[in-house]
Amino acid sequence: MQAHHAYLYEGPMTLLSLLAKDAGERFGFAGAGNPDVHVESWEKFGIDESRALVMQTSLRSMQGKALFVLGISSITSEAQQALLKLFEEPGEGVVFVVLVPHGTLLPTLRSRFLDYPHKGMSGVEISSQEISTALEFLSWPYAKRSAWVTAFLKGDEDGVREKVRVFVDALEAELYKHLSNNPKEMGPALADVAHFRGYLADRAPSIKMILEHFAATLPTLK
Repeated sequence: MQAHHAYLYEGPMTLLSLLAKDAGERFGFAGAGNPDVHVESWEKFGIDESRALVMQTSLRSMQGKALFVLGISSITSEAQQALLKLFEEPGEGVVFVVLVPHGTLLPTLRSRFLDYPHKGMSGVEISSQEISTALEFLSWPYAKRSAWVTAFLKGDEDGVREKVRVFVDALEAELYKHLSNNPKEMGPALADVAHFRGYLADRAPSIKMILEHFAATLPTLK
């Protein structure tokens, strides 16, 4: 396998910990708590995050080898442009494995990556109840989805953002699972989830508007 390069895995964010474990073993960074392994995730990755990542990886390259496993739910065009050189010429000893939703990256940045060699990971870290709720939601017509959204958002306001984040993760996982044989439908659906998930990281997101958007636009699973 080619070393000192960047690898891309397109899939749900729930696979990040499994991907990190697999990459650690594959690239010779095995062992719990290995200080040379850096696993990070972002709901929304912008220009400031790209600059910080470039600086961090530059320091690690000078100190020796390092593995960065990065989960990025959504990323701005400006941040992608800023990362072109980093992923084309990673520092010596540094390996990147990046997990993004399907169809997230611009072609110019996507071309800098090799496909991650291991596909078909399973064991998504979402409870069976959350998966069941997401699957039911995706099987309903719009009116029933919309009524469910209103009921879902009632109650504890302090915990609603985390509750919605878990639900969106489950939606993504089920779309990925059930539409994997239909890339023309899967790609736009996952890109839509990735785009609107990024708004959850805003200071005051319109959570109801985000879920209503999913209710109206996500494909119906039979």
